[in-house]
Amino acid sequence: MNFPPLKFEPIFKHRIWGSDRLKKLYNKNLPNAEPIGESWELADLKNDKSIIADGPYKGMDIRQLLRDHGKNIGFTTEQCQFPFGLLIKFLDANDILSVQVHPDAQACQKFPDAHLKTECWYVLDAKPNSVIYRGLKPGVGRKDLEKALQNNILEDLMEVYPAEKGDFHYLPAGTIHALGAGVIVAEIQTPSDTTYRLYDWNRRDAQGNSRQLHIEQALESIHYTDSSATPPAGDHKKIILGADEKQNPLKNIADSLGRSKTLLDCDHFSVVHLKLSEDGVRMFSAGIPFVMIALSGSGSIVNEDDPENICTYQTGDTILIPTMPAGRIKVKQPGQNLLTSLATP
Repeated sequence: MNFPPLKFEPIFKHRIWGSDRLKKLYNKNLPNAEPIGESWELADLKNDKSIIADGPYKGMDIRQLLRDHGKNIGFTTEQCQFPFGLLIKFLDANDILSVQVHPDAQACQKFPDAHLKTECWYVLDAKPNSVIYRGLKPGVGRKDLEKALQNNILEDLMEVYPAEKGDFHYLPAGTIHALGAGVIVAEIQTPSDTTYRLYDWNRRDAQGNSRQLHIEQALESIHYTDSSATPPAGDHKKIILGADEKQNPLKNIADSLGRSKTLLDCDHFSVVHLKLSEDGVRMFSAGIPFVMIALSGSGSIVNEDDPENICTYQTGDTILIPTMPAGRIKVKQPGQNLLTSLATP
């Protein structure tokens, strides 16, 4: 069966730290009543399932799509199981996010209903002097962290990076982190919404209530830097420079389309940055299904074996592209894209 590229409707999430910037920057039709902190671009969780935006499968959710057509798209039987292995979001941190951590497989065994969460951030926009907190400084152990919490100086033990447009941060499960105020990122992660808040900057809502913290779970989940017993958080500087240019099917597809750089190739997924610098038509062959996040620019994508179903895209759209021997992208406005795919079996 010849399958067309598919575009999805975003799912908006109210967050006290959000704003309305995604409307201006990424054409999101945000509700006006409350600040939006997250736009879920592709999701397959229990209470949040992405809906196809247009085309012959308009209105179908991703779970039905994978159940009925997953193999035709090019996924393996395992990759079609619930939940789908990628969760893609835009995050708008108008205010600083809580200091938090997501559990790894070992931590998940300790806590009911916990699910492993490894993620990465690509910085889309950053106000002057904004920062990202990521990982602990060398030699920090659990007792150090507990003492810092008591003295309200937790941020002194965390690594701090200036946030600049185009930066890339890898946050494997177990990495303590916080997105600073004024930063917008594209987030690609494993399909989990398990978050343990360790510290929320003494923030209170309009009713004067503080948000729930999960201090014990967070302390049990963090990868500390005073011991080799837990895996390291990863080399930020290496990854941000794109030093890992390991060839994989996703990188091969990107190379055939334009200038590309491998950002991440981990056990769960790969991420490649693709720049389409000129308008016009580009042909490609996709041996694996992948997702394209249009960070800028516009155009259309079509499976040449199904030329009637053309999928148009613009800045802010997320498109699932199936395996196809002959694909065609017509670039109307040049731009930048993130490509991501599940780890190859």
